[in-house]
Amino acid sequence: MPREWELSVEAPEIGVTKTLLVTGDMMIGEIIVKLATTFGPQDWSDHGLWWPERGIWLRRPRITLQAYGIESDSKVQFTAQHKPLKVKLPDRTIVRMKVNMAEECFSAVEQVCKALGIRRFEELSFMRCANPAYPRHNVSLTYFSSRAKAPIHHHLEPGRDHTGDGCIVGSEYMVNGVSAGLVAWSEEIPDTMFMDRMVSTTNDRAFLNGLWFDSSKSLYTQGVREEDFIQLKFKYYTFLDLDAQVDRLRIAHLFEQGHWSVCLEDVDCTEEEAVSFAALQLQTILAQQRPDLGQQQQQTEDSSDLEAALNDLQVSLGTQSAAAAAPQSVTPMRKIDGHLKISKGSRLLGKQRVGYFVFQECSLVQYSNPSMGGGQTGRYNFRGATIVPDVDIEKGKFTIRCELDDDTGEIRLTAESEEEFAMWLAACRMASRGKAAGSIGFDSEKEACGVFINMVTPVKKADDGRRTLANFLPQGLVKKKNIKQLASAILDAHASVAGQTLLEARLNYIRAWEVLLDFGVSYFLVKFTEPYRPKEELLGVAYNRLVRLDPVTHAHLQTWRYSTMRSWNINWEIKEMKIEHEDGPIAFTCRSADLKILHEFIGGYIFMSMRRDVHETVNTELFYKMTGGWEG
Repeated sequence: MPREWELSVEAPEIGVTKTLLVTGDMMIGEIIVKLATTFGPQDWSDHGLWWPERGIWLRRPRITLQAYGIESDSKVQFTAQHKPLKVKLPDRTIVRMKVNMAEECFSAVEQVCKALGIRRFEELSFMRCANPAYPRHNVSLTYFSSRAKAPIHHHLEPGRDHTGDGCIVGSEYMVNGVSAGLVAWSEEIPDTMFMDRMVSTTNDRAFLNGLWFDSSKSLYTQGVREEDFIQLKFKYYTFLDLDAQVDRLRIAHLFEQGHWSVCLEDVDCTEEEAVSFAALQLQTILAQQRPDLGQQQQQTEDSSDLEAALNDLQVSLGTQSAAAAAPQSVTPMRKIDGHLKISKGSRLLGKQRVGYFVFQECSLVQYSNPSMGGGQTGRYNFRGATIVPDVDIEKGKFTIRCELDDDTGEIRLTAESEEEFAMWLAACRMASRGKAAGSIGFDSEKEACGVFINMVTPVKKADDGRRTLANFLPQGLVKKKNIKQLASAILDAHASVAGQTLLEARLNYIRAWEVLLDFGVSYFLVKFTEPYRPKEELLGVAYNRLVRLDPVTHAHLQTWRYSTMRSWNINWEIKEMKIEHEDGPIAFTCRSADLKILHEFIGGYIFMSMRRDVHETVNTELFYKMTGGWEG
């Protein structure tokens, strides 16, 4: 008869410790059934056995205590497998939800994405939250924020729109029969967490990549505990089957991660590209505030184009005269009129005259009094004009500099308030492009001008307005350039995307982000052992290649494509990875992260490249095979 001995089992949720008489050949499933009976009537279906000494879950119900190595001096815990965590999503929303702490991270991410309604979970992973001011030294699970005000939280209700763009976040928050317990933490643009972080170099970002969790181990095994902060981010930058019809939430998260990678200079772009990104972001803001603007403008323009085409056809067939075929606008023109101060001629800074102005098509007409019966005193053609806004909120300055495309030269129009300034600036800009002021798209143009005012308005005197603009542009560009010139450039670029809907603007932002030279490159600090190089170097891991970079200049020194890779293996004892390429072998050790993380990136990208059928389920076993190596 097997020898019986006592096993100490703690149930931390109820603060009770029990001692069970067990034998070494008892299976884990038998122990759990016995514990559920011992601890009394309660729902124990989500509970499992955790062995703190070894840091593992005893998840295989048919394995015996002896096989696991549990003896009489061992202590185990009977605890819930789903525990509440605060998860920061790619769009910077923080949600409090129950996450499976017993299964591997890869499976836990799948369950979280299913609860949130995000497709293609294999492209995302969990990451630790660390103090961003010290990326080289702080890899703890502490959430960093120096904001004194605690975030306000509210419960997410199933079936309701919590994204601001018509997306329904999940219909039922159940993960394997367990309520996900979702709670959203509403948070403003996290200036402290994002804009002030001191991750300013590629070398620092290499250390941040050491914060990714091991996908083949559970969160609990890796030190995460109840109510900790973790991040959910897109890890692999290869987005399969990005469908606007079913991926509204996925696109929203991708857009935000791409937007912050541009603003925080995780990826390099030119000034022209940065302004284009900012223009698209501006359109997403306007589309969220007024979702009908872009759609109405597009529908009206499409209708006008159709009417014009039909009229041209009738004229060409001789069934209608050209005069009768003149397109009749079905959209009422908005009257743009009011009082302005005007200065013109060589002495622009001299005395300003007050007049009553009315926009007629693309011309600004000046009258001596509001009745327009006092005679016309001036007429200015704005077609082709250069419009430069000059605004200073603190000084009450709302001036529009207009360089007309005729002998008139430059005139300056000054409004009395922000509202008037936005209206006149929108009208001037439309007229300069040959569109009648107050016609189709005026509301969208006016909204954009309102955002422009916010861009150049300082949050506080010492701020100089740059923090607001830094939410649109790379930090380095904001520091170097004049903020009014940058804001004006964004406003000009926005004219070409003003008709886009929220989803279109986000998708176009993602597409433009994907074509950047350094898009999706994750950096690691490595030391090559074959061929031997005495100094540490940067290794960039992209979706289709490995890149060796100079750690000082960041110049690309060498590229190895996965298509030329013959094999790779890892020596876990010395933490060295060796890759056989057509050009010869390379071997290196990783200095900025655990080698397992770097190996996961390479194996993960190769796994992603093997996805072909968009309807095929994810092969979890193959993913572990590609990313797990032979580590025990």
